[in-house]
Amino acid sequence: MTTALQYKARPSLVPKKQSRTEMAYSAIKAEINAGKIPPGSFINMPEIEQQLGMSRTPVREAMLRLQTEKVVEIVPKRGIRLLALSTRDLADYYQIITGLELQAIGNICARGLSRTDIMPMLYALSGEETALRSHDEAAWQDADEKFHRSLFILNGNMKLQEAGLAYRDIVQRGHFEAMRHVDGSHKERCLRDHNEVKELLLAAREDAARDMFLQHSNWLRDLIIDTLKTAGLTRL
Repeated sequence: MTTALQYKARPSLVPKKQSRTEMAYSAIKAEINAGKIPPGSFINMPEIEQQLGMSRTPVREAMLRLQTEKVVEIVPKRGIRLLALSTRDLADYYQIITGLELQAIGNICARGLSRTDIMPMLYALSGEETALRSHDEAAWQDADEKFHRSLFILNGNMKLQEAGLAYRDIVQRGHFEAMRHVDGSHKERCLRDHNEVKELLLAAREDAARDMFLQHSNWLRDLIIDTLKTAGLTRL
């Protein structure tokens, strides 16, 4: 790696004390999402351990988790390689994520949650708005990711939550890279769409919330894929 790893927890809605393995995972994932490791390259494990100030065990466990997420591949006798994520892969994963998010929306509506109950989502929306005003790209990406994760965390089905968050982990690299090339008007539309979904969820209008979110998801998927292709980023 060309730069020192900086620990940054992945977007989460549930504050908790992280283990050394989770800290290593978050730091390595942040480095990958920032595009600092070329796809297909082998990762220098001793360098990571030195930069993080950690022993081999937590770093190795973090890599095993990343392999489960299909981010890296452990190649016997050669090392650990960052797997390339193609735009076709992204499009396929987004279809799965959208299906899971739509089910989560139905579950949230069925729960009849109040504004207080959905505070994590409201904080995410506030973060999006603040980041747009301050033109803070990293903060906007973080808040946008938190909004989507909030759908899974608030849905009440732990198995759906685990599956949804796992798939968002997989696409996060491509999502973040695309959003670096998207202009402010598209981010403003994201915020408007998210706020409309939020109001429909509070009103427990399941059909309208699903329809609105599906329109948003299809638009966003096409925007991300087209943006990456235009930028010549077909392998991430």
